[in-house]
Amino acid sequence: MNACAAALLGVFGMLGLALNASFGESAIPSSAANETLMQGATFRWNGRMATVDKLESLPHVESEYTRRFTFDSFANPKLKELRDQYQLEQVIAGGKDEFERQVLLMDWTHHRFKKFGKPTNDARGGLAILSGIENGETYFCAHYAQLLASAAASLGWVDRELALRRHQGVAKGGSSEHSTTEIWSNQHAKWIMLDPTSNMYLEKGGVPLNAFEIREEWFYHEGKDLLFVVGKEKKRYKKQDLPITLAHFEGFGNLTIDPDELDKYGFIGYVPNTNLMDAGEDYAQMFIVKDKLCEGTKWHVRKLPEHPESDPYFPIDQAALSLRFREGELSLMMKTFTPNFKSFEVRLDEGEWKTAPSELSWKIRPGRNRVAARVVNQFGVTGPVSAVEVRVADN
Repeated sequence: MNACAAALLGVFGMLGLALNASFGESAIPSSAANETLMQGATFRWNGRMATVDKLESLPHVESEYTRRFTFDSFANPKLKELRDQYQLEQVIAGGKDEFERQVLLMDWTHHRFKKFGKPTNDARGGLAILSGIENGETYFCAHYAQLLASAAASLGWVDRELALRRHQGVAKGGSSEHSTTEIWSNQHAKWIMLDPTSNMYLEKGGVPLNAFEIREEWFYHEGKDLLFVVGKEKKRYKKQDLPITLAHFEGFGNLTIDPDELDKYGFIGYVPNTNLMDAGEDYAQMFIVKDKLCEGTKWHVRKLPEHPESDPYFPIDQAALSLRFREGELSLMMKTFTPNFKSFEVRLDEGEWKTAPSELSWKIRPGRNRVAARVVNQFGVTGPVSAVEVRVADN
């Protein structure tokens, strides 16, 4: 145990009385003495009733799909070069919160491109694409997506590329395929689709949506509750407002958000790597969401998640909490799936955030006891806040 962890355990001990493990009067069976406590569980502490009033955290998920992913590394010097050369910290500095900063990065990406159309070179990843833009090269949607993914990685965010394909065999207009991205939002504790080509995200009821949620709303609810949110100004449009003209490119024409734009979400392919500046897209490990809508249309043959609403949408950057009795002691444990993980942090009651080990001995006291927990990655980005509250009766 390092000095910081030992000191923190000491803080936990000083902030409360020792837990008296007299489980004979407990509402929890004695056989559960070493099992996980759920929200609402009750037990006896020093003759007083104690209740787990709150236990809120994202789960820790390990699956075939988490194992497919390769994330860019904090140690990659290209990330610092991209961040510093293009002053990306200044690009996002005006954002009032994390998601607004992520939207600013999307808007910046959208406006980098000067020519749109069939690519004139095979640049991959942010630095090569930006160099190509400066040299007059032409790019299309996949390069917008790669640039945003690389730029996000340089700032400590995870943004993954998606490959889309219309469910119809023939496009009604424009391209049958498209590339976009999903970024992990610590603020919203979910994946959110950001399309840098169209400079937009979509929301329903004020909540930004991921690609699968967009697909469900568009195909099965007629898109009637969707709002198309465009640019850093966050101009909002409804389905009936389409098409929206975004820009004009010489030799290509107008870049637009068309009335059938979201038909491209018939197939959703998840590209499972963000180290694009070194490896390019890992299409071999890509997995795909589709359903009966796609019957009759041929596309890539890849693994199909059994639960498309959840399998691709594992949480990251989370402090997944569990509360247990161990040998008469209340223990708080934390797990995470965090690329470039640095440390856990906890805050006791209204105290300061402090670095913490993954397992803590929690000395509760009469009244309300609260622990908040979060993850910090090596870029200094903090994850969603988890919380557990235990209330011990005054008498």
